[in-house]
Amino acid sequence: MKRLVVKALHLNGGSSKQIRDDPSFLQYTELDTELQDNAIEITKEVFRQHGAKRLEISPMRILDGYQPVNRWNTVKLLTSGGDMLELCHELRTPFVDWLVANQVFSFKRYEVNRVYRRAVGHSTPNRFYQGDFDIIGGSSPLMEAEAVKVVVDIATKFCHPSMIDIRLNHTQVLEEVWSWAGVSTELRQNVAELLSLIGSSPPHSTKRKSNWGFIRRQLLQDLHLSEVVVDRLQTADLRFCGSADQALARLRGALFPDKFTRKALEEISTLVRYLRIWNMEKNISIDVLMPPSEEYYRGLCFQIFLKDHMQVPVSEATLMAVGGRYDYLVHQKWNYENRSNPPGAVGTSLAMEKVFRHCSVDIKPSRIELNINVLVCSKGGGGLLLERMELVAELWQASMKAEFVLLEDPSLTEQYEYAAEHDIKFLVLITEAGLTQTGLIKVRHLELKKEKEIERGEVIKFLTDAASTQFRNLSIWN
Repeated sequence: MKRLVVKALHLNGGSSKQIRDDPSFLQYTELDTELQDNAIEITKEVFRQHGAKRLEISPMRILDGYQPVNRWNTVKLLTSGGDMLELCHELRTPFVDWLVANQVFSFKRYEVNRVYRRAVGHSTPNRFYQGDFDIIGGSSPLMEAEAVKVVVDIATKFCHPSMIDIRLNHTQVLEEVWSWAGVSTELRQNVAELLSLIGSSPPHSTKRKSNWGFIRRQLLQDLHLSEVVVDRLQTADLRFCGSADQALARLRGALFPDKFTRKALEEISTLVRYLRIWNMEKNISIDVLMPPSEEYYRGLCFQIFLKDHMQVPVSEATLMAVGGRYDYLVHQKWNYENRSNPPGAVGTSLAMEKVFRHCSVDIKPSRIELNINVLVCSKGGGGLLLERMELVAELWQASMKAEFVLLEDPSLTEQYEYAAEHDIKFLVLITEAGLTQTGLIKVRHLELKKEKEIERGEVIKFLTDAASTQFRNLSIWN
């Protein structure tokens, strides 16, 4: 989240609009506070629609000497009793500690809270609202696809879809690009930091191309890279970034085709295919020079930007969210004495201050969440993943809480077990025969032991009617 925070400070002058009634305190105006509350509540609504549950993170902890090395910009306070306190720096690591301690294998969580960073000089600590969404358990890249979908669902509450810019990369591909360009291992971090200066500009944009003059000088003079290496880095930016299909084809032809690189490229390709099912094709680009925003992201990673207006191309954009797969972090902390393999883990972090900037008085939380939680299931047909993804997206659009098992071809038993584990009573069952022959799907209530076949286009109306009577009207099942 370091890049998110640094850019938030730069773009917002350290904070949103604030007034000073007293030299010791900062206070938001009444309107700003209302807008923030609305944006936070809308964000939480989207998280809950995707089946996430809130786990509150403590705003501080006592440092007892057993914690790992802390970051340079954490905020520490000394109490009058001599205890050293650390204010919450980020929201993910405490969650991972919880899931490891409880050996959790399947879970979706969210949290929206303040995080703190040490300020420069003698200023009070900087504080920012951050929103985290995490998926534990499932298959890649389905988990990453839903994490991206969550951010896009939030962004479209405040912005036109054309303002959203989704950039994808894979840490294995980044390593291969470093090798292809001839960047030595010890210089890769420094090169990545320099290249991050062009990160806010979309691939192939005029601003990004113009910045290469400065980047070249820094790479040659400060890092003493050879002309050949710098030329190759610039070529990578021009040839391997941009349109997903074009970039992937060129990467397959240029990079060393070992099994790890092939797997990484296939994961990017599959993620792009999943995002296309959810109508995000026009928002996607590949940026092979984009480093992961946190060192614990290994594998697929993404950054989501908001453009200042709908015209394309745009020279610069605002970083709204970062995310990726963090199996590495879970594996580091996992207790292997239980002889169980750790689950997969994917998360995204939103810079809420950026969301606040796009919230207006006309945008309000729905305040209406139907008392219903649906699991979209399949039987046969190889998992019917496309159909499950399309239907669950329609339910989200209708402000319903809905999920699907994040596997390409889950068995019916696996889906029933997921429903039981996550306390989901409503199943919408898609079958191959129903899709191709009758056009009907089954709606099943596990607690009432009722079932009904209805037309595909009537699902939302049926579920809405059922929820409005709190399932007391049993005649709807006739």
